[in-house]
Amino acid sequence: MRSRGEQPRTDALAEGGKRNDVMSMRGALRQTWRLAAAVALFAAFGAGGLVLAFVLFPVLTLTASSAEDAGRRCRHSVHHAFRVWTWAAETFGLIRCEVKHVERLSNLEGRLVIANHPSLIDVVLLVAQIPNAHCVVKEGVWRNPFMGRVVRAAGYVPNMRADVVVRRVVDLLRSGETVVLFPEGTRTPYGRPPVVRSGTATILLRSNLPATPVHLRMAPRALGKGESVRSLPRCCIRYTMTVGKPIEAAMFAAADASERANARAGAALLTHVLSGTENDAANAP
Repeated sequence: MRSRGEQPRTDALAEGGKRNDVMSMRGALRQTWRLAAAVALFAAFGAGGLVLAFVLFPVLTLTASSAEDAGRRCRHSVHHAFRVWTWAAETFGLIRCEVKHVERLSNLEGRLVIANHPSLIDVVLLVAQIPNAHCVVKEGVWRNPFMGRVVRAAGYVPNMRADVVVRRVVDLLRSGETVVLFPEGTRTPYGRPPVVRSGTATILLRSNLPATPVHLRMAPRALGKGESVRSLPRCCIRYTMTVGKPIEAAMFAAADASERANARAGAALLTHVLSGTENDAANAP
């Protein structure tokens, strides 16, 4: 026979179980919605690439006054397409993107922009902030039958041979162009600091022009190396881009050292900066 206090406790437990079931169901619905929105956005990304490659870029190329004008128009189109994609991702609640010291991304003529590479969408969010940027892209993207048409029309640089990439980027910088480069060459594995290759420092040494570092941070981490859209977290991804002060070759190069030694010293400095371990004061206005 139940005591008088047992029934209220039983009712409370049942009510708590119902609330937990409702919360679990809401969580599952939110995750389903996020996954569906992410799939739709990436499908739109692919469809947009096809439209750029086979519809818009041929028109821009035919109506341009020169090859340089055509490339500039195509790069501006990529920039605006990435801005629209970023806006849609924020509207659907997949990401929230904050840019600190965004004013440092203005007047980037003859400037190398370097960044760490934690996720699949880094280049989208970064190029969305820079209207006329050349990008150094993977060989696989360059040879892709669809995306390859986009990157070639935009005048991007294929990352095939290090010496060729260094020479091409130096030429672009000296002609006043902006180049976006992820010095690691691939996405950073979780739990490891970025490792900058010496070729990036060599570009600074040979061009004698500064680089603007951008430290990218995600919370929680997502779309990293080896991860798919299905592994998206249940919550909104908060993406922070911190634009640092320009880095010049004079900050790491020694007059009596060889180019190779100076490049190694520069790579160590850039690794430190892109890992986000520098003091906040170093990036203060």
